[in-house]
Amino acid sequence: MHFDLAHFPDFDDLRGTAKHATLELLMEIRQQIGCRHITHVGHTDHSGPYRRPAPDVSVLTTVPMNWMLRYAAKNYFMVDPVMQVMNLSAHARTTPGTIRNLSADTELPAKSKHFLRDCELRGLGNLYLTVDTSNAHGFRGVTLFTFDVGPEDANIFVEGMRKRLAAVSARLHNVLHGNRNPGLAAIVAKLVTKREIDCLYWAANGKTDGEIGEILNIARWTVVTYLQNAKNKLGCSNRTSTVATALALGIIEMPAITSRF
Repeated sequence: MHFDLAHFPDFDDLRGTAKHATLELLMEIRQQIGCRHITHVGHTDHSGPYRRPAPDVSVLTTVPMNWMLRYAAKNYFMVDPVMQVMNLSAHARTTPGTIRNLSADTELPAKSKHFLRDCELRGLGNLYLTVDTSNAHGFRGVTLFTFDVGPEDANIFVEGMRKRLAAVSARLHNVLHGNRNPGLAAIVAKLVTKREIDCLYWAANGKTDGEIGEILNIARWTVVTYLQNAKNKLGCSNRTSTVATALALGIIEMPAITSRF
């Protein structure tokens, strides 16, 4: 499984600095519901000719960097219940808005329970609630909220937070993936070549034509030609709108907000 990771570590310390709109949204959500951390995962079943290695999961998270490094070193994505939810077949998934209390799920495999225990020991919280969500085009996702709540208060807390968490998860998912249309992307992507997609991806990451040529080991004017072809195929008027359309359709993935991981 490949990840596109957008990571916002310790963002409470960023007051007074220019902040990304998504960062501001996360800060607002965390303040509103009083959670420890938020992780949002977006995933589509529709495969496409993405850049290599092909990302199939986009992850937005606020957990500390030392936990991300531990997560990667221990291959925790293999036992992470959130990732298991994303791997379910279409008929096995729950409906959008469904809340799942991972902390109280007795059916979790032993390795997943160990993973959650490690999360708790590392200070990520002791209550783990997931919310399934989807946009209007069927692009699905799941949000994990972690809290510190006394065991005796957990059930009452979960019941009281259901509607708020469902609304917050839907809002976050639509901000990040509201325009993603996997079906349309699969159709349009067939019109765009692998090289054109590669050039669009690096253009989305702010690279110049010359820089893209160096990365892909092709001539600068070849890059210009590929981007021009992609512009015509997507029916756009300029480079900026071509990149934006490719991102909105899911032909290319969102640029990483931070490349620390």
